Amino acid sequence: MLRTDLKIFLPERLGNEPNAGGHRTNTPLTNGKLNEVFTSISDVDYARSAFELVKLYPAVATGDDSRLQDARIFLSDQPTDPLLTTLLVQSSQLQDTSLLSGMMDMLAAAKFHGLASATSAITAESQEIKVDRVHANLAPTTSRRIDHTGVKPPVETSGYKIVRQQSYGRLYNISIDVPDLVSGRPYFYGTYQKYDYDLRKYITATLTQDQFVINGTTITNKTILSSPIKYGEFFNLHYLPAEFYRFHDFVLDGSTLTLGPGERVEPKTVWIKIPDSYGTIIDNGKGELIISGRLVATIDYDTGVLNAMEPIEFDAAGRNLGAIIRTKPITIRTLQFALDQSAIPETLYIRCKSTQGTDLSASCDAQGVITGEGITGSLGATSLVTLSFNVDVLPDSVSYDYADLIYEPVPTPPGGIDRSKLPGNGIVPIFHANNLVSIQSRERTSHPNLSNGQVINAIVDADWVDILDGNGASLYSADDSNYSYDRQNGTVTIKPGITVFSPPYIITTIQSELAMVADIDATTLQTLIPIKRTYPAGSTISSVYMLEDLQAKSVDERTLAAWQNNYEDSGTPASNSINTTQYPVELTNIGCISQRWAIVFTSDGYDVIGEYVGKIYSGVTAEDCAPINPFTASPYFILRKEAIGNGLNPGEAFLFTTQSAARPVMTTRSVSPGHSNIEQDSSTIAFWGSV
Repeated sequence: MLRTDLKIFLPERLGNEPNAGGHRTNTPLTNGKLNEVFTSISDVDYARSAFELVKLYPAVATGDDSRLQDARIFLSDQPTDPLLTTLLVQSSQLQDTSLLSGMMDMLAAAKFHGLASATSAITAESQEIKVDRVHANLAPTTSRRIDHTGVKPPVETSGYKIVRQQSYGRLYNISIDVPDLVSGRPYFYGTYQKYDYDLRKYITATLTQDQFVINGTTITNKTILSSPIKYGEFFNLHYLPAEFYRFHDFVLDGSTLTLGPGERVEPKTVWIKIPDSYGTIIDNGKGELIISGRLVATIDYDTGVLNAMEPIEFDAAGRNLGAIIRTKPITIRTLQFALDQSAIPETLYIRCKSTQGTDLSASCDAQGVITGEGITGSLGATSLVTLSFNVDVLPDSVSYDYADLIYEPVPTPPGGIDRSKLPGNGIVPIFHANNLVSIQSRERTSHPNLSNGQVINAIVDADWVDILDGNGASLYSADDSNYSYDRQNGTVTIKPGITVFSPPYIITTIQSELAMVADIDATTLQTLIPIKRTYPAGSTISSVYMLEDLQAKSVDERTLAAWQNNYEDSGTPASNSINTTQYPVELTNIGCISQRWAIVFTSDGYDVIGEYVGKIYSGVTAEDCAPINPFTASPYFILRKEAIGNGLNPGEAFLFTTQSAARPVMTTRSVSPGHSNIEQDSSTIAFWGSV
C-alpha cells in the first residue's frame, strides 16, 4: 500500500440543500486545490456570516482488500483568518446514506475535533502541552468586550493565611503542617481549583473544617478528595494564624472579655451555651446570638462586652466556649484569587495600598506574567491569580480591573443552514480526555526553482516530507523518482522526475508524534505518558479522529429458508448452502460499501438487494455475481459462480454484510462576520495509518 492509495473522496452532492451528502463517489480531493469542499468566501459571507456542513470519505483506494491499521484523520493546518473555523465532526449515527437534513440533527450529540497552537515549547519527557484554546466556535459568532473595574477579589481579607500543597500528579490526600495555627479553637478551611465539565470552566471547590483531622500541628483530610488536584496545581489551606489571633476560653480564661490595645472580637467566632441545652450558640456576624428565633445575648466586637438576656453557662468543659480575638490589624504579603476564565490576560490590572499608605500597582502580559511597583505574580492556566507583595499590604485595599469577551451566535441568514440546533451555543470542545492528539512541528521553505541533483537541507528525523509545485501537485512517488529524503542527515535530494513539474516549489517537512490526553483544563493538555521529542512554541496540536482499521470485508454470512425483507433475520437456514468456504466473497477497497445485502433466489436466477441501495442487480447461477458500484466503477462485491453452484430454492436467500474501507465523516466551516484581509483561508486534513 502506498501513500497515494489513501484518498479522501467526495460524496454524491455538495452544498447546503437538504439532500446534500449521500454515498461515496470515485472523485477524490486534489491536494492543494481550493474550493473543492467548501465554497469560496464572499464579501456577503464576511458581512452576515456563513456556515457549511460537508460529508467526506477517507478511504483506502486499492483494487484489493489490503488493510490500513489504526486509520486516523485530523486537521493539520487551519486558516490564518481568525474569523474562520474548520472542525471535524464525529458521530456514530453517520451512515453512507446520510443527507444534510439528518446530519444537522447529529451535531447535538457529536464529538468535535480541531486544532490549537502550543503557546510554549514542549520539552521531551514532559507530560504537559500548553495550548491557546481547548474550545472553538462551531457556529459563526460575534464578540463584544466587557470592561470590569474596581473588582474586589473573592478571597478572605480578614486575616486568613494560606499554606499550599502542590500536586505532582493526581493529588487526593492532603497533609499540611501548620505550626502557627491558633491553639484552643483553630479556624481553617481548604480550597482548590476543580474543573466543571458541565460549565466548561474551573470552579473553586471548598472543604470545611469538619472534613479534616488535626494531629498535633498537622492537618489531613478525613476522606480522599472527590476530584483530584491536577499536576502543577495547588491545594490551599486558609487558616487564622496565631500571629494575628488568640482564643479567649470562657471556661479557662473567665467569662469577661478583656481586650488589649488594637484588639477586636472576630465576628462569627463567639460561642456560648444556655443551661439545659446540648448545643452551642454562635453569633451571626452582627453581634447577635440567637436560638429558636429569640435573642439570647449581644456582643460588642469593639469592646468585648457580652450582654446576656438569658442565663448563660460558662463552665461547659470540652465545648470550646469563647471567642477568637484579633490582636492587631491584618496585613498580607501574598494573595490568591480566581479570575473569570474568559478574562483577557493583558487587561488585568492590580491596585492596593501598603500599611504606610503607599499606592502599589501591577499589570499582566499576554503570557500571564504580573509585574509592577511592589507586586509580582502570575495568572495561571486555571485562571488563578497569585500575587506577592514586597511590603505589608492592607487586604481590603486590593482591587483589580480586567476585560473579557462575550461570544454570541449569529442568526441564520436567509437560505443558510439552520443553526438553531447547534450545541453549546455554538462553542464546542475540540480536545477530549482519553483521546489522541497529534503534535506537529512543521517547516516550510519556498524555492523559485529546483533542479536534478540539488541537495536541500531540511530537518533531521522528519516523519513527513513532501514537495508541492506551483500548481499544488505533489512530487511524492513510491520509487523516489522526483525526490528522496535522508532521514539521518535531514537532506532532500532532487531527482530527474522534477522536469515534469512547474515552479515555484514548497518543501514541507514535519516532525510529529501521537499522545493520549489524560486531562484537560483551560489552557493545558496533560498526556498519559511522556512526550518523546522537544517541540517549539507555535507547534500544531490536533485532536485525532480515529477511523480504526480500514479494510473491505464480509461478515455475518448465512442463508434463510424464507426472505421476508428482514436483514436481521437469523431463522431457519435454506435447504442448500453457498460455498463461501472455498470461494469467499471477494471485495476491493475501492468498490465495497458498508451495507447489509440479501441475494434472493428466484425461479430463473436471483436478485441482489441492499438495505439502503435497494435492488441493484439480477443474475443467473451460471455467471459470477458482480454488481457494479456506479460511484467507483468497481464491483460492490464478487460472489463466484462456483460458490453459488445450483443456487437456492426460489424465495430462499443468502445474507451477508460488507464493511467498506472508507468511513463517512463530517466537516464544518464557519465564517464569522467581520473584516478580513487574510488571503490564506484553507484547511488541511491529514490522513494517516499503518500498513
